[in-house]
Amino acid sequence: MLKKLDRISEEENLDRSTLVRKLLSRGFESFLKERAAEKFKRGEITLSKAAEEANITLWEMEEFLIESGYISKYSIKDLKQEITNL
Repeated sequence: MLKKLDRISEEENLDRSTLVRKLLSRGFESFLKERAAEKFKRGEITLSKAAEEANITLWEMEEFLIESGYISKYSIKDLKQEITNL
């Protein structure tokens, strides 16, 4: 792994510790998005709460869910019912 890190750090013109921090940050961001998405899919939190927990916008969370294959069960019938309730 150190050899790979050294090779990449050389290609990116970064020292090893900077590269490791950058990779760790990206991994942490991905972890937060994935964890929040799973909570949302299980119905434990709302979409807006998932976005908040992942430190991204609502639209970014929605895009992440779509890209990861999530298909909403929210239907036109549900929307019409909500409009009627309002």
